[in-house]
Amino acid sequence: MKSTIILASNNEKSFSKEIVNKLIDILTQNKAQYEIIDLYKDNFNPVMTAKQEQLYTKGETDDELVKKYQKHLKESDEIILVFPLWFNNVPAILKGFFDKVFLKEFAFTEENNKPKGLLNNIKSGLVISTSESNSGYLTEELNNPIETVVVKGTLGVCGIENVEYINMNVENKDKYDLIEKYFGE
Repeated sequence: MKSTIILASNNEKSFSKEIVNKLIDILTQNKAQYEIIDLYKDNFNPVMTAKQEQLYTKGETDDELVKKYQKHLKESDEIILVFPLWFNNVPAILKGFFDKVFLKEFAFTEENNKPKGLLNNIKSGLVISTSESNSGYLTEELNNPIETVVVKGTLGVCGIENVEYINMNVENKDKYDLIEKYFGE
């Protein structure tokens, strides 16, 4: 099994980076293959140029980094996203990743005016957000925006099912049992 970890945090001392290090430890202990896509370290540009927008409608790109990311995703069995919540949503760099990488005819196609996912090689996923807000606020007052928009609305559209969402926050910052539970430890 091969996992692709996508990190969307620029701070080397962030809780998100700490979580990725924990994930690496677990995957290494399990002798699992993994690839890390560190969007900031890669200097990923989340903004689509006019030419890229034209290519997008054809399911194409001229961005070599996007092509590299697509190759990693096609070779993966699992996707793991780690990011801080900004205004109860993903950082702009991660939104740009979704827009530029999950292209039509790569990540999905349309049948009868509905999307049909094409990333069926990815059998499972884990979405981990970090926040100062407690999970109750996100789920009860905001109707769990990450579950709705990212898990169902983005990954689900791309055919990635069996995705678990965890918000790591002030309530559980020192506890990794939720992550370890995901990996069956």
